[in-house]
Amino acid sequence: MQEEDAGKALEIISEFANVGAGNAATALASLLDIELVNEVTSCKLLPIADMGEWLGGNEQVVAGMYTQLCGDLRSGVLVIFPEASANTLVRHMSQEEADLSNLSKLQMSALCEAGNICLCWYLVAVSKMIDTDLVPAPPGAAVDLLGAVLDIPLATLGTSVDRVIAVHTIFRGVDRIFEGYFLLLPEGETLDVIMKKVGDIPK
Repeated sequence: MQEEDAGKALEIISEFANVGAGNAATALASLLDIELVNEVTSCKLLPIADMGEWLGGNEQVVAGMYTQLCGDLRSGVLVIFPEASANTLVRHMSQEEADLSNLSKLQMSALCEAGNICLCWYLVAVSKMIDTDLVPAPPGAAVDLLGAVLDIPLATLGTSVDRVIAVHTIFRGVDRIFEGYFLLLPEGETLDVIMKKVGDIPK
């Protein structure tokens, strides 16, 4: 029965993840002035210790946009773009060659805008899923090794986070493709609130 409940909960979370990805694709399409759809979206509930491996390894360079939820529900929130996808976005938006390790201020600003669009639309989907307003703090951005980017929200939340709601989306245009990850790192009580809304997941 527990496995059945967990499956139902993840199925509901996945539905809302698809909604968030679809809205993010629509907003990004407007920003990029191209046709864009979310081709594949998958959702998992993972132990925090497995995050680096699931994302492809802590030693890869990524672009990350991050924030914290304000109020009673505490959580870190991250949008991760792998290096190739971040470069694809920046090249399109700046109409210049892009090197993620050496972005201009304009290119970094463009990348942040794309990341913040994704972050906001996924948060809207989560908010509707649990019927609770989620208020994010002003977002920040970093280009670094994945392990270092993942550590940014954990530095504030610490050991109270043991599982992550992880969403992977592939966005496809006519002649380009990129992928992104939305990560919700809830403290224990926040995860409990989410699970009560969508079904009990065994600890």
